[in-house]
Amino acid sequence: MPRVLHILTRPSDDLAAGILAETPPEAVVVDLTAPDRDYAALLDEIFKADSVQVW
Repeated sequence: MPRVLHILTRPSDDLAAGILAETPPEAVVVDLTAPDRDYAALLDEIFKADSVQVW
């Protein structure tokens, strides 16, 4: 199965929340609105992913 990465850039985005509710549990979600952002880990996840979705 392709590795999907979702990057959240806005808090309380209804469209993103609806799509993530239907996303398989193995998809990776990185929330850039969280106070403890780890950009090195984000970069690693981007290169591991087959598809990157930014919300």
